Amino acid sequence: MKQGFYLKLALDGMRKNKRLYLPYLLTCASTVMMFYILSALAYSPLMKTMRGGNGMSMILTLGTFVMALFSLLFLFYTNAFLSRRRNKEFGLYNILGMNKANLSRILLWEALLSALFALIVGLAGGILFSKLAELFLLHMAGEQVGYALSVSLKSIAASIGFFGAIFGLILIVSVARVGITKPLDLLKSETAGEKPPKANWLFALAGVALLGAAYYLAVKIDEPLTAVFIFFAAVLMVIVATYLLFIAGSVVLCRLLQKNKRYYYQPNHFVSVSSMAFRMKRNGAGLASICILATMVLVMLSSTSCLYFGGDDALHGQCPYDMMARLRLSTPASCTEETLAELCSMARNETLGREDGMIAFTALDTSGYFENGTVDLDGVTRNVDISTPQSMLERNRSIYVLPLADYNRLMGTSLTLSPGETLIWSSGEPYEYDTFTIKGCRTLRVNGALTELPMKLSTSDTLVTAYFVVVPDWEDYATEIAAFVESHHQNLLTAAARQYCYFDLPGVSDDEQIKLGQTIYKTVSDQINDGKQPEWIAFGVGTLAGDRSDFFGMYGSLFFLGIILSIVFIAAAALIIYYKQLSEGYEDQSRFDIMQKVGMTKREIKSTVNSQVLTVFFAPLLLAGVHLAFAFPFVQKIVRVFGVQNTPLLIITNVACFLAFALFYVFVYRDTAKAYYAIVSDGEERR
Repeated sequence: MKQGFYLKLALDGMRKNKRLYLPYLLTCASTVMMFYILSALAYSPLMKTMRGGNGMSMILTLGTFVMALFSLLFLFYTNAFLSRRRNKEFGLYNILGMNKANLSRILLWEALLSALFALIVGLAGGILFSKLAELFLLHMAGEQVGYALSVSLKSIAASIGFFGAIFGLILIVSVARVGITKPLDLLKSETAGEKPPKANWLFALAGVALLGAAYYLAVKIDEPLTAVFIFFAAVLMVIVATYLLFIAGSVVLCRLLQKNKRYYYQPNHFVSVSSMAFRMKRNGAGLASICILATMVLVMLSSTSCLYFGGDDALHGQCPYDMMARLRLSTPASCTEETLAELCSMARNETLGREDGMIAFTALDTSGYFENGTVDLDGVTRNVDISTPQSMLERNRSIYVLPLADYNRLMGTSLTLSPGETLIWSSGEPYEYDTFTIKGCRTLRVNGALTELPMKLSTSDTLVTAYFVVVPDWEDYATEIAAFVESHHQNLLTAAARQYCYFDLPGVSDDEQIKLGQTIYKTVSDQINDGKQPEWIAFGVGTLAGDRSDFFGMYGSLFFLGIILSIVFIAAAALIIYYKQLSEGYEDQSRFDIMQKVGMTKREIKSTVNSQVLTVFFAPLLLAGVHLAFAFPFVQKIVRVFGVQNTPLLIITNVACFLAFALFYVFVYRDTAKAYYAIVSDGEERR
């Protein structure tokens, strides 16, 4: 054949199907652009020089992988719509004398043209907008902004390689599909429709049961760390349940509507319900995909925006003091008043007397598996009864043993306890047992509950329920615990004797805070490294100012990633809706053409279209709203892990995101309904 013949056929086919191809090509280019932007930011040299850059780079790298996986699935999904529309054309070519090899050449040219357009436009857009994205990210992270434009050759190579492989796989699948399908089947594929599905009550009930179980988990789980682990299992349950409900449940809905004679036997309802009943399997899968994408957008955007806008409160929750120094000693006996005074003296001297509200105390901290008043330190790693109603994480406890003398000194009280007695403060539910036992150590009698502590706790200290156990004979009891841990060291148990010094620095700038923290750290570390203090094991110091960059770098990058992925998922949902309406419009075109010939008016057609669309179109939005409402307890606990405990802010972000998405959804509904109506009423682009 004449050179360029297949290229001309490919271009002609794409031009004639521009209503389908243009959104597809723009989607391909957009995914390439987003992939390049995330990759370029993740591997930017800037991340290595800025504070908090390592965390930002890690989050953006994770986002790049998420974007890659989504691109793979979504481009295959959207290409299926194109293939269904082009099957009739390929069947005609086949009957007119083209063999499968000739058709494969047309598909090859289409794949090459699509790949070239996507890569050229996508990379150009990525390079152009990557600087804007970088400026936006740095602004959210609170970093200084630079305006030098850079191009990431590594990201360009990764984009070309990855998306080239995707288009290659799409080509292979398309050629295989055309190769195994008979010409007559290709001609009829567009109008073949589906067999009338049966109402599968079993699948519909299974969907309801799975969804109910996922919602129950969301409401039941109390511990934040447990919620993090259970969240992913619940997400999978919700996804499966959503598909079951829309695929099987939509069929059940159609059957129930058909049995309702008052509703069904009306001109607009009769046509719309009958039409939907013949394609609910594919229709239900599309609606389920829209619902899942909508839920992902709502959960992701509401949670990341809550993290970002609640970041300042979260930062102060994680760092309740401007300066926090922790010294670990070799044994509880080494934690003397002189050592604590020396630690405070170093901090006081280095800060030149500018400290305010200094809190200094001694404590032994450990963790264990709690049940019926007993903490099994060994139970965290073995001999855990996972068949109990609560999970291991829910029964895990952080234990802090404090001297009564330190508590009285800091609180200005004069409480007294006899040896073997204790007072307990709980960060969770009140301690309700009469005794407290660390397995392998003596049992303490609980003499009462403490209502407050002298120090402010970091939110990381209370991710699991924490017990502060105040005892009069701290050194003896702490030594007993340390000896038990030492005898079981092979089980990775820990019990650290530490001395703490916390204080604020009013009037001290962030740079001065960071410098002071570095000076204190160097002073103490030099004594440890030089062997001047053999009983000092390790030292750590943190500053509110030093953590701020890391904190907002991480939260800013999470919010940025949430915005980027939300834009992609929203575009994906819109495209699925668009293709769903167009493909159904082309399928229904001949049916409505016949009905117009027998007397159906355009007004009746429009009423029928509205009835058909409204019957199921807003179901994904409503179910996504229900998913979001039941996911709220999960999200609330997960953002608590990140230090945000501002529940009203989370409620506001949830409501705002849902209303904004609903507005977008209505806009898409109006636009796609018009496209559907134009096809079925006027017979546009009929061949």
